[in-house]
Amino acid sequence: MRNLAFKRLVVASDTQKSGNRFEFKPRFNLITANDNSFGKSTLAKLLFWTLGGEPVLDVTWLSLDVRCLLDFSVDGETYQAGRYGNIMFLRRADGQWKKYPKITGAYSEAFAEIVGFEALLPNRNDATKLETPPPAFYFLPFYVDQQRSWSQAWNGFINLEQYARWQKTIIEYHTGYLLPDFFIFEEKIAARNLEKKIAEVEVKRIETAIEVVKTYLPKSSKTVALSTGEFDILAAEVSEEIAKLQAKQEEILGAISGIQTERIYLQGQLDLAKMASADLEKDYAFSVECVEGESLLCPLCGTLHDNTSPRRASILADKDEAENQVIQLSGKIERLDKKIAKSHELLESTRSEIETINNKYKPLESSETTDTEASATESSLLDSIASRAVQKHVQRTMETKTALIRTIKSTNRNLKAEQKKLLTKEERDSLDAAFKNSLTGYVDDLKAPGINLSPVESPLDYKKLYGSGGAAESTRGILAYYMSVIQQVHKAENEAFSAVVIDTPNQQEQADFNYEKIIEFLMKAIPSNAQLILCAMNRSEIQGYKSVAHVIELDEKKILSDTKYFECRSLLNFDGSIA
Repeated sequence: MRNLAFKRLVVASDTQKSGNRFEFKPRFNLITANDNSFGKSTLAKLLFWTLGGEPVLDVTWLSLDVRCLLDFSVDGETYQAGRYGNIMFLRRADGQWKKYPKITGAYSEAFAEIVGFEALLPNRNDATKLETPPPAFYFLPFYVDQQRSWSQAWNGFINLEQYARWQKTIIEYHTGYLLPDFFIFEEKIAARNLEKKIAEVEVKRIETAIEVVKTYLPKSSKTVALSTGEFDILAAEVSEEIAKLQAKQEEILGAISGIQTERIYLQGQLDLAKMASADLEKDYAFSVECVEGESLLCPLCGTLHDNTSPRRASILADKDEAENQVIQLSGKIERLDKKIAKSHELLESTRSEIETINNKYKPLESSETTDTEASATESSLLDSIASRAVQKHVQRTMETKTALIRTIKSTNRNLKAEQKKLLTKEERDSLDAAFKNSLTGYVDDLKAPGINLSPVESPLDYKKLYGSGGAAESTRGILAYYMSVIQQVHKAENEAFSAVVIDTPNQQEQADFNYEKIIEFLMKAIPSNAQLILCAMNRSEIQGYKSVAHVIELDEKKILSDTKYFECRSLLNFDGSIA
């Protein structure tokens, strides 16, 4: 089993002219202090932040202009990661530093390759695009955050909502219900869905073209009554004289169709830009008039949103960008309207030429229809021929695209069927049973008989644990759930098993006896080859763990020390511009 372990963290703040470095050992580690405000949680969060995770950091810390360097190992190989703002730096063993301008995209893919994290999630705006999610999604089962994780599992990081409905995929991947091969099928299905999406767009354009033909070249009722053979004979007789004009007319109709399709698309974008501008105006007014302070806590998900002056300024900048888009889109639509008008003029000119030729074939019209009736109610014979030709062409194209869509749907159904065979029902049931067995045993070990486990069948049922038992018992139930998940992750071996970081197990003031038992439980429950980092107040109940652990003890100076700034700053050499 491959493991990820933290080795050394270097932190420096240029604004405070202070820094520090912290070492971590392969097995047990303790971050402790005599006061809750000395920065235990922040130090733990910096481990994940440096690797691209997004834990909740308070506004004061974010204002310190911090740079971090983390040495970590995976399967015996040592790597280094650096972070400044959202700029990431990564160095593989015996390699050169590589800079990434953002966490998502190339950096997330590089980090995932190192730790063997093969999960993919669909882009929120386009489900045909599968992406490697940021490192936070890899670290989710291994980090218990003091503020968020004890009240809601799988919630140790913010900004997870960038992917819709990610929980099932990520939880099942970590715990072995989804194998890496599952995502190979997902990529094949997504590629075909993209092809299907393009075909569907083309079908809509064809439908628009047909509507244009019907609008500008209505069928003659007499021509429609002709059989296919009669129509083809008639078309052959007149084709030599009208071939060039018909081709020109078809070209104009196609141009009108394309322009109108583009205009419909741009109009939709314009409407969205106008709405975005209006919404941003309301957001800015709300942030200035209705929110006190520089942060806002979401009452639904618990996310702490930034409301500082730079953040409010960014809202105005977004609003200006939206208004610029409105102006640009309006200009494009105006130019398209001029093109449509010009095309109509050209169409009328071509139809006039066709009408001249059409007069030669008046005898072909029914003698029972007067000239007045024909001019008032019927299109010309040649107009009908042109209309029929265009419609036959686009209809053939539509049939081809529709057949392609049907084929893709059938192929994807077959791929889904093959994908389901990767894990049989018996294997899934076995995973459920193993998880339930671990959870039941851990609840017993933690002396939490009030926890109702009857509705919990798999790792996906974490919400069913909320509110079960008293406050202290419920906390132990959540801890039992985390350890059951960790055992499942360890057995699945779908990725490198990360260091486990648990921030303050003494939630809801566990009784002294229970708290000591909790610490002993954690030491036994964590796999024997894994790294454990605990954050806990310096109390007598942790002395047993403290005696065998590598201890980082913080004092009133907290994380940063002004005497260590130059030493630590010199180590932050991952970017030549800040060396």
